[in-house]
Amino acid sequence: MKNVTIYLVFTTALLLFSGCGTTDTRQEEKAVYPMYVDENKNSVNDYVEQSTHEAGLSSTSKSNKKKGMQDQHFGERGHDFIDQDGDGICDYAQNGSPSWHGPGFVDDNNNGICDYWDSSHAMHRRHEGMRFHDENSNHINDYFERETHVGSGHNFTDQNGDGICDYAQDGSPTWHGPGFTDSNQNGTCDYWEEGGRGHGRGHGMGGGHH
Repeated sequence: MKNVTIYLVFTTALLLFSGCGTTDTRQEEKAVYPMYVDENKNSVNDYVEQSTHEAGLSSTSKSNKKKGMQDQHFGERGHDFIDQDGDGICDYAQNGSPSWHGPGFVDDNNNGICDYWDSSHAMHRRHEGMRFHDENSNHINDYFERETHVGSGHNFTDQNGDGICDYAQDGSPTWHGPGFTDSNQNGTCDYWEEGGRGHGRGHGMGGGHH
């Protein structure tokens, strides 16, 4: 009888631990990347600002080594905060490249680009977050450019004349590309609003202060 009791306790504990792991996995699968959070209420994604800068430090990749060639146009994963134009936003979040900011970076094929934004990876087509696509191979997200601009609720705007939509450079929650959803019709993608699956609070923010 004693052995049966011990077995039942052990089995119950094992099931509880297994359940916790499954729940975490499901929550991770439901998350939408990249994420947006604005704790200081200045309408700029905290992940691209200096004091809260995070350059893809969190990784679920099997290898933490980046083996692929890294174009200098990109900010490498884990890069320092760079702000040559002095506007308070990391330059690598403004050049249209696939430089990652915030949690969720994963690079299973070790080519230096997050799999969510890597067109050669299956995750590029499966996730619901904002995408990177570069059909003309100029290292700029096609959804930010004039000819191929896709921006829900706004036209292509380029006051600084750099060929990239200004709304993709100001750090605001302005969505570009497919996947935009706005059930409350307030102009902001539901994923990036508080409580949304792409809102950064509670999803691993806090690393990467440079």
